[in-house]
Parts: sequence; structure tokens; C-alpha cells
Amino acid sequence: MASTYSASLSAAIDEFLQQDEAPLYPGELTSMVARAIDQQHIFLQAAQRFGTPQYMLEEERLTAQIQRFRAAFAHPRQHTWVHYAFKANPTLPVVRRIRAAGLAADVSSGMELELAIRCGFDRIVFSGPAKTDDELELALRHAGRVTVHLDSFLELERLAARAAARGISVNAGIRLSLQSHGAWTKFGIPAEQLPAFVERSRKLQHVRVQGVQFHLSWNRQAEGYCQTLERLGPLLRAQAPAGGWHFVDIGGGYYPEDDEAVYPWLTPRGRIRAMLGLQPAEGPPDDWDLRYLLHPVQPVETMAARIHQAFDRHIVACLGPVDLWLEPGRYLVNQAVHLLLQVADIKGPEVAITDGGTHLLGWERLETEHVPLINLSQPGSAQRRCRVFGSLCTPHDVWGYTYYGRGIDVGDVLLLPAQGAYVQTLAQRFIKPLCQTTVLQTSGTLRREESTETFARRYPRCSGRRSTDGCSGNRDTA
Repeated sequence: MASTYSASLSAAIDEFLQQDEAPLYPGELTSMVARAIDQQHIFLQAAQRFGTPQYMLEEERLTAQIQRFRAAFAHPRQHTWVHYAFKANPTLPVVRRIRAAGLAADVSSGMELELAIRCGFDRIVFSGPAKTDDELELALRHAGRVTVHLDSFLELERLAARAAARGISVNAGIRLSLQSHGAWTKFGIPAEQLPAFVERSRKLQHVRVQGVQFHLSWNRQAEGYCQTLERLGPLLRAQAPAGGWHFVDIGGGYYPEDDEAVYPWLTPRGRIRAMLGLQPAEGPPDDWDLRYLLHPVQPVETMAARIHQAFDRHIVACLGPVDLWLEPGRYLVNQAVHLLLQVADIKGPEVAITDGGTHLLGWERLETEHVPLINLSQPGSAQRRCRVFGSLCTPHDVWGYTYYGRGIDVGDVLLLPAQGAYVQTLAQRFIKPLCQTTVLQTSGTLRREESTETFARRYPRCSGRRSTDGCSGNRDTA
């Protein structure tokens, strides 16, 4: 009996391991490689002039992404506002160009709010939980251009009290939590509490509730937006604020097409193989054929068409004309910023060390995700096996397990494309300095806009003079 059970279990496991990793599919990211090789001379010039590592912002690429997104969501009968989500990349070179393109701002902290104000944004959405008193005061000082997305009943009361004390009114939205489990419970109010929230807001004349907001992350298809809009329409029709509903903000989460992939040994099937001892627990198995898997992503034009259809059917049909607000971040900036590195050492035929560490990404992402690492000094479209590490004092400092090129030597310049979203935002101060930012302007001119972090910037109270405690400057005392 035991042998029969063991054989059945083994057969079931074997059958499972042969299944496709739906919805992942084998694909290619070679268009990114070809584009980088076409611009090889520009990247090499930037590395020669400014050194490495460096982030490079392509103005033309950023503009193209903005134009494509706006064109996709343009609608003859629907008024649509695009708010750039600062959290994706709040660096000055990016934010200034977003402002010049005429987009509105979506901020999630007082620091981002102040940046949007100083950069001259006329329309600002202020989201995020647990807003501080200082942050609410800053929003009220600029109430003419800020809409505060309220995250809780308490926040409504706090904002109303402060607005009343100033004798002013402020526009507001209500963030709805439509996912009632896990980490998402920290955001907004449950949808079933919307009637009570609206009723309470009616009694607080200094806060003008005008719309609702929800956010769905990592959206590669339009279904999540469409299903949420279908659920939302009847809720909004059943209860409206004093001035009626003016907007529905469907947040961000629009995913770019084909700019990263999944390693096959990290899929559910791959992890089970590792548990069974059929492949290594970390890193690629010896028989890896260099292939990777992609997520199917709907083109933004398809997503926009489906969202507009659902918005018209479930929101406009219930409420009449209502503005559609969007909060894209990743989609606009990811493909517009790249990271340039240089090979600093070779430790063998398949081990290379670069001069930049993955603290510049913010976390050890490339241990699990594949982005083409392209050798611009020896360009080629074929992948070659090589563990490419950074210069940090940790073995998890991995840029990838292959590179695209004819070979790899000390001094070669490597490009990691499409690193504009959540990279500079999350970059860590781990051991090494944060690196410089350069800009490839639409005119073709290269310029450096932000310098590499210096010792003095990181330790402003510690000068070059020695003191008894090894660092000069006044110290706080009790």
C-alpha cells in the first residue's frame, strides 16, 4: 500500500512539474537590447564624460510615454485628469519634466507635497494614511490647488477642525478600501462605511467632499479596474455628498509592457523542484537554457478602452457626467531611466564585479527578476552566462546571471535599462554613496543634473578635522 501511495504521489508531482506556468509565457526582451545597441555611442559618451555608476534620464523616452498614456485615455465625451504619482520617482529632473508636460501631481507625503508646490503644480492630489498635523496645515495653506484624499473618519475630523480654525474650505476625496484582507486594510475606509462617511461630511461645512479614490497595484490587465467600477457605481448612486459627485479617481498601477521577466527556477514549479532537491535552492540550475518567462500585459490602449467602457457603463450611467482621475507613475517613468555601470574586476570566466552596487536599486530585486544587462563595450544580441555582482559587501548584490554581448572584460560599460520606477525612490545608503543623475535631453545634449553623494552630504556634521571623538561639530546634549 505504501509503495502504491508513493508511486501515485511521485506521478502527481511529476505531472504538476510538467504543467505550464500560466499566465507566464516564454518571451523575448531583445527589443530592449537592440534599442540600447542603437544608442551605444550615447551611453558610452555619458560614461566617459561623467563616470559610472550613473542614472540616465532620457527626456525623449519620458515624453513618449506621457504622450502614449494621454493619447490612450483621451476620450471625446469623458473629461480625464492625469496625476503623476510622485512616489514612483520624485527626483527633480523627472518632476520638472512632468510639470512641463502639463500633468497634475499625486503626492503621498508632506515632503512630496512641498516639492509639487515648489515646482508649480496647479492641481495636486494628496493621498496616504496617517497624515500629520503639519502635512494637513501645508495642504490648507494651498487649498486652492490641493485635493486631500481622506483616509479615515479621524482624518476627516482633523482636517475639518483645522480648516474651520483658518476659516477656509478645502476639497476632498474619500479613499475606499475595496480589498478587505492583508496589508491593504491599512488604506482608506471599507466601502460599506461610505454612507456613514458621506453623512458625516455633510455636517462639516469646511470640507467639500467631491469624489472617491481607489487604488489597485500591479495591473497587467484591465479586469480589476472594470470589476471595481461595476461595484462602485451603485454605492455612489445610493449616497452622495452635498454638492454631488464630481470625480472618481481610479488610482495607478498601470504596468509597462515587456521590461522585466521571471526566472523559471523561481516559479511555483521551480520552487517545488528546489524543495525536492531537483535544483539548487538559490540561483539558476546547471541545466538552465537562459530562457525566462514573461507576464502577459495588455497594451495601455487596450486597458484604456476597457476602462472607459466600464466607467461609462457603471459610473456615468449611474451618476451622470463625472470626471475620471488617473494616477500613473511606473508606466510613465520606468522605461525613461537607465543605470550605467562599469566592470571593475573579473573573478573567473563566469564571475564579474561592477563598480556600482544594487543599493542603487533599493533592494535585491535582480536575484529574482530578469532585466537585460547589456555590455555596450562588446555589444551583441546573444545572452552569455555570467554572474554579474555589484561592489557591496554582501553576496546578494546581484545584477543578473547573464549579460548580452560578445564577451566581458574589466573596463566594459554595462547598461541596465528601464529602471525609472521605485529605483531612485528606494535607493539605500548601504556602504556606498548614492550615484549621480545625468540627462539625455531631447536635443541630444548630455548634462549632469545631480552629483554623486559625497561624504559631506551624508555626514554634514563631520568635517575633515580630527577631534577627540573622531568627528567635529557640536553634539546634542541632554
